[in-house]
Amino acid sequence: MPNQPKLAFAKSWRRLASPAYWLRGIYSFYNRFRFRSCGSGFRASYPLMVSGGKNIVIGKNFSAMGTDYLYAEGGQIVIGDNCSLNTNVQIGSAGGRITIGNDILIGSNCVIRDSDHGTSRHSPMALQKHTAGEIVIEDDVWIGANAVITSGVVLAKGTIVGAGAVVTKSTTPYSIVGGVPAKKIGERV
Repeated sequence: MPNQPKLAFAKSWRRLASPAYWLRGIYSFYNRFRFRSCGSGFRASYPLMVSGGKNIVIGKNFSAMGTDYLYAEGGQIVIGDNCSLNTNVQIGSAGGRITIGNDILIGSNCVIRDSDHGTSRHSPMALQKHTAGEIVIEDDVWIGANAVITSGVVLAKGTIVGAGAVVTKSTTPYSIVGGVPAKKIGERV
C-alpha cells in the first residue's frame, strides 16, 4: 500500500500535463457565459450546442461529455446540481419548461422534449403547430441510453428509466420503467 500516494500523484500529474484537460477547461469556461446562470464545477466537452442559452439555468457540477444539445427557444430549462450528460443528449424546450433535479445521470442518445407536434390531417405536417408542455425530472434519477421522455411526464424521485424506453406517463418514486411505451418493471431496493 505505500505506493498508493505515488500512483495517485502520477495519475494527477498525467492529467494536468494533458492538453485535452486544459482545452476542456477553457471550453467549459467559455460556455459558462452562454447561460442565464451557471454554477461552479461546470465541465463540457466539445461540442456543446446551445440555443436560447439565456433561458437555461444550470446548477453546480454539471458535466457534458460532448456533442450534447440544449435548446430553449421560447421555453425554459432548469438543471439542478450534479447532473451528468453522456454523448448525444438532446434536451429541448419549445415554449414549455423542463426541470431537471439534482444527482441526475442521462445516458447516450437520450431525447427530452417538452413539446408535441400537431397531427391534423387538414394541414401538411411541415405546417403543424407545436403544443408546449412540461417535463419534470426529480432528484436521483438515472435515464438509460436511447431513452425518450415526452411532454407532460414527471419522473419521480429515484426513478430508473431502462435503455431504449419511451416514457409517455409519469412514474412513481423509486420505480424502474422500461419498454415502448414504458411500463413499471421493478423497484429500486
